[in-house]
Amino acid sequence: MSVEQIEATIRALPPEERAQFVEWFDDHRSELVADDVSETQKAELLRRRKEYDEHPERFVRMDAKGIDEMCERINREVKSRLSSAR
Repeated sequence: MSVEQIEATIRALPPEERAQFVEWFDDHRSELVADDVSETQKAELLRRRKEYDEHPERFVRMDAKGIDEMCERINREVKSRLSSAR
């Protein structure tokens, strides 16, 4: 399955199921990290997860609409940077 197929499948989920997926993904992120991730990167991921576990009030909880909007902003920014780099 391609990344595009995964993205389309996730976007097609009803909002409640998408929120459940986001929680599941956050809980299992460390298990999904590729083996080629350096020890420094793994340590940073664990540090960030610990910070979230200890201080969830510092983080913004987003619903499906907020996640969609954030992804679109990132997508536009990446496309803009790529086109200006050419």
